[in-house]
Amino acid sequence: MDAYHKVLVKIYELTDGKDNVDVDFADLLKKEGFFPSIEDIKSYLSSESWITETKRVNVVRITHWGVAEAKRSLSSGPDPKTAIEKDSRALINSAKDLALMAEELSGAPSKDKVKAIESKLEAVRDLVNKVKANL
Repeated sequence: MDAYHKVLVKIYELTDGKDNVDVDFADLLKKEGFFPSIEDIKSYLSSESWITETKRVNVVRITHWGVAEAKRSLSSGPDPKTAIEKDSRALINSAKDLALMAEELSGAPSKDKVKAIESKLEAVRDLVNKVKANL
């Protein structure tokens, strides 16, 4: 999710999707770490008609189009089943590579090969953790 959508979703969460609630845009962007880009973000969200500015400086309201876009952004998160399939395939390939590396080590032992195996083993552990996170 890009910075614009992150800010839009945050506005949506703060307002509970109501278009009559004021949001201090400057304060929000300070909390989210995007304050240096305040004008760019406000300009983009306004040009997309996702927010409207109020009479007060840096106070905005979400529009019904903004609500719809925020909902779409929230629902378009990665599908856990697809992520598991992708990570499982990567895990299988990494495990095969690890087995080949172990065979090479048995044929010609060296410290460099052991270090490479340790590195690949860490990658396999990371992939197992990714799969577990999506279960």
